[in-house]
Amino acid sequence: MSQLPRSPAKPRAFEAIVSHVETRVLSGELKVGDRLPGERELVTQFQVGRSTVREAMRVLESNGLIASRPGDPRGALVLSPSPAPLGKLITHLTHTSASSLVDLLIYRMTLESSANSLAAIRRSDADLVQLERTITLMGTARPQGQAAFSRADLDFHEVVAKASGHTLLHISAAAVRQSIEQLIARTIEESSDDEALMARTIEHHQKVFNAIRDRDAHLAEHLARSSLFEYYAHLVPADQRDALAALASFGSPDSV
Repeated sequence: MSQLPRSPAKPRAFEAIVSHVETRVLSGELKVGDRLPGERELVTQFQVGRSTVREAMRVLESNGLIASRPGDPRGALVLSPSPAPLGKLITHLTHTSASSLVDLLIYRMTLESSANSLAAIRRSDADLVQLERTITLMGTARPQGQAAFSRADLDFHEVVAKASGHTLLHISAAAVRQSIEQLIARTIEESSDDEALMARTIEHHQKVFNAIRDRDAHLAEHLARSSLFEYYAHLVPADQRDALAALASFGSPDSV
């Protein structure tokens, strides 16, 4: 006897609250800085217990959508988009599936080359001032060691991503950067010559700045791919480097 199809599982009570809040945020009804109703009001609105509301708040906070404190009468605060949840997901997929470092690098090449290109087209004079400031900070941070230098390096990428004017690209690129760094942090620490690496990084960032300043989107795009290949290709198995090399050289000024 054939079995009857199963009816879809009924959403749990806390999931209904999560879905309601996510929908309002995505539609723009709730904006960054707005507050959700307080816990007591949510209990009444959804006809659920306090524990259900608190579970929904925990899920929303874990997803980076809100900042919440149990019992806060003002209600949870809606946050600006964050790369953290996506970064966790990408890192999880990398460690538990067939995804590899080469896959992440190809993805990062694609994202950051697009961010560089858009920044060259859309950047403002204020963006240039911020980019110059981050390069100066990188030079100042060199004597302080790799950790301080990496923070300044990250600031540069953040300014470029914001200058691109593409929020999703900004968040995705930051998440992939975070995942790659977590995946290879120990290898970099054990194998890199910090001084040489920092000097090369500043030189590269200056070239990117020049391309963005000159609105040379083609060059800015190529620099993102070629520098990522230069920094990370040696960590990829030799038989997987061909795809990276092809992507790194695509659109090279020397080949056009």
